[in-house]
Formats: sequence, structure tokens, C-alpha cells
Amino acid sequence: RPITVMVPDFQLIIENMFMGEGFLESKALGLKFATLYALNKDLLSASKKYDWGMRAIKSVLVVAGGFKRGDPTMTEQAVLMRSLRDTNVAKIEGDDLKIFMGLLRDLFPGIDPPRARDPEMEQLLVKVMEEDYGYTNDPDEYLLLKICQLIELLGIRHCVFL
Repeated sequence: RPITVMVPDFQLIIENMFMGEGFLESKALGLKFATLYALNKDLLSASKKYDWGMRAIKSVLVVAGGFKRGDPTMTEQAVLMRSLRDTNVAKIEGDDLKIFMGLLRDLFPGIDPPRARDPEMEQLLVKVMEEDYGYTNDPDEYLLLKICQLIELLGIRHCVFL
């Protein structure tokens, strides 16, 4: 029996999802988003933890919608760049991270919004690390960053590969 399989038009789907989240520049943002994920699929190493499909797209769009509602003064380009960076950087490693960040800089030139942070949570984490575990050697706050990234990922995903 012959079957037919269609490849979804990610750009069109992304544009519609952006409109649903209240974005006005949905066409331009959809093109950048679809281009980035197509390039990621082609240029980054083939790792099982890398997901450039619909599930990952939906997660980034939900985060972007939350960022847009949380900070209406930020431009839509900056909101998308921030959500793409913040949802993907934690799972990308080594040379792939350099490639990914280079692609982001090329697609969003001159845009580098700060990472969303929760200072109260970070202070609590530092206190627990120091008092309960005696861990005081984190001068670059790398461990704190990784813990915060894990918490952020668990907020949008049901499971995470470590």
C-alpha cells in the first residue's frame, strides 16, 4: 500500500503561533526562527538531546509569549532572541554552542538582551549550597547558572536528559 507523508511548513506554523501569542512581526520572526532551526539541524552535531522539531518550537514560542507579556517594553526581536537563547543554551555543548551563538548573532545583529533572572531564587540557592553542602567555590557562578537553567527547562518541559 502506498502512503503519503507530508513535511510540515514550520515557518507558517511558527507565524500562526506567534500571532496567537500576540506578536505583530510574526512573518519576519517566523522566518528567522525557522531559518535558525533549519541551520541548527544541518550544522550542529547529531546529538539525541538536540530537538529542532515541533515540540521544541512550541516550547520556545510559549516562553517567548511569557517574556512578551512579562516585559512589554522589549522589542519583539529581542523577545525572540532571548527566548531562543535561554531555552536552548542549557542543552547545547562545546563547539555546537559557539556555532549556535554565532547563528543567533547573525540573525539578530546588535540584539543581546540580558538573561531572565530571579535574584531571590539565586540568593536562596547560594545560601543552600554554602550552608547545607559547604560549597563556596563558584567564582564564575557556573554551578548557579546550570541550576537556574535546569529549573527554567523543567518549567517548560516534562523531562530533561542530563
